[in-house]
Amino acid sequence: MTHYLKEYARFATIVEMDAATEQHLSRHWDNLTKSDRQVLDVIRRYSVKYGAAHLKHGTIEEATGKSNVTVRRAIRKLVKLQIIEKVHYIRPVMSGLGANIYIILPFDDQGKMNDRDDDDKPHDNKENERNSGTEALLSKSLLKSKDLNYTSPAESSKLSTSLFSRMKDLLATTIGDTKLAREFYGIHRAISGRMLKYEIYQDDKHVFEDLAYRALMITVMATKKKVIRNLPGYFKGVLDKLVEETYFKDMFMLFDVPVEAKLMS
Repeated sequence: MTHYLKEYARFATIVEMDAATEQHLSRHWDNLTKSDRQVLDVIRRYSVKYGAAHLKHGTIEEATGKSNVTVRRAIRKLVKLQIIEKVHYIRPVMSGLGANIYIILPFDDQGKMNDRDDDDKPHDNKENERNSGTEALLSKSLLKSKDLNYTSPAESSKLSTSLFSRMKDLLATTIGDTKLAREFYGIHRAISGRMLKYEIYQDDKHVFEDLAYRALMITVMATKKKVIRNLPGYFKGVLDKLVEETYFKDMFMLFDVPVEAKLMS
């Protein structure tokens, strides 16, 4: 059975991937901090088996000894410099987003910076296992799907055409009523707005849209199994759960060890 991560491989061999990594480092050395390079190396090491790495922030933090904020900042920089691509992964269960998929990109000799949005697209795949080893990668063409083209809001005061339309389409084809679409969208805006005002989340607009659409899908599916008297309230509860799982689950794990144990270690 072909491992799903092989679909994201951009190189035929590990040698090619390592060579591209070295070229990226050479070009952007002055723009990268030691932490940035450490994060890239973790992604590279976890990519040697299948050509891509499926990692939680907590795993990268543990491997580098860096904070969550530092790791997120490094990933944003590596994506911006087109050294890596980040693919948000949505588990096919209520838990929502899991670990992200990271792909080291081929080195562009011409230095062309393409305006890509694919790093913020969700993909439904199975959970990743820890990857190690040195077997060769399988070649794969670049993954591009017309189903993954989303449009960001032109301005904050207007509805996001892609998300709002997708919500209406989903409601029309499932429960046959689109009247609640605006209310669902308003709940999404209220929840995401509270977090997008912080710098650390400002690049995650697409993530919140993906979570909102996922929450609506879960809400609609729930109506097939039971009577839900307050759909907007149910939707809000699901969306709150998805946001918590996505952004705060790893943070809560830091407090699993008693303070006394941490002091003694």
